[in-house]
Amino acid sequence: MSEKPGYRPEGSFQIAVRSLRQADSPRFGINLEHVRRLAESEAVFQPILVHRETMRVVDGMHRVHAVKLRGQHTLAAEWFEGDECAAFMVAVESNAQHGLPLSREERKQAALRILRYHPDWSDRAIAKTSGLSARSVGTIRRQTGQEGARADVRIGCDGRARPSSTAAGRVAAAEMIRQNPSASLREISRQAGISVGTVRDVRRRLASGQEPVPERQRKGLNTSDSIPVVVEPQVVEAVSDPAQRIEMFNRLRKDPSLRLSENGRFVLHQLRTQLCSTEDWKRLAPAIPMHGRTTVAELLSACADDLMEVAQELRRIEDSLAG
Repeated sequence: MSEKPGYRPEGSFQIAVRSLRQADSPRFGINLEHVRRLAESEAVFQPILVHRETMRVVDGMHRVHAVKLRGQHTLAAEWFEGDECAAFMVAVESNAQHGLPLSREERKQAALRILRYHPDWSDRAIAKTSGLSARSVGTIRRQTGQEGARADVRIGCDGRARPSSTAAGRVAAAEMIRQNPSASLREISRQAGISVGTVRDVRRRLASGQEPVPERQRKGLNTSDSIPVVVEPQVVEAVSDPAQRIEMFNRLRKDPSLRLSENGRFVLHQLRTQLCSTEDWKRLAPAIPMHGRTTVAELLSACADDLMEVAQELRRIEDSLAG
């Protein structure tokens, strides 16, 4: 089982079924047919996850009922340590990723509860945990009256803090571009607190004589506002750790829809090359002559900007198709 917030990988152990309490689960109830199928199978169950403080089952309630149906009194378990909010979050994520899928209504109710716990989380971050689309989470946020109560800064699924609206950042970026047209996209992005792709769009809009802020974002915008305070991004271990990148890639290359198609194999090849080339650049950096380092840095930044734009487009496409 992959490590989660509050999870302590001390190894599995046998726990008495009678000592367990009902799960604080996103599910509305137990699927008896699924329990029967589990009980009749000869499978050795993966350890369930148990909240040590309350003895509630965090993940694996169907396995508990299947063990009872088999007439057994113990089963393998692992401890979860953390508050009940964290336990519920792990329960939602676990149920959304494996086993019997959550119904859409169960996922919606889970997203609603997560929204109450973490109103500062972005729609995408809540969607990733609940198994809904970001668009669906946004709809739930609006329907529950949470839209106007959103914080100015939102926490994304990558752990970074960003403004909930890019309008003020666009105005700031436009002013920087007017004052210093040769400034790099990345530098403007850092100072204005918006993404590189958004800065590129601002520069394109200015070049074509348009306002830097799209019309749909101008409502309530005070263009005399000062440049917003930028929340420095946090380092996200799940992305920055090369070993975890390789682990993510290895999971991806097992996907038949990629592995068994020509374009899919090309995607995997390009990803493998990209993962390797990043480490190569780190190794080669000291060998680049001093007079050429600025040029190489600019070229690498430009390539990174292009890749970021592709990544953003993939996320936009995912949102438009989901929900």
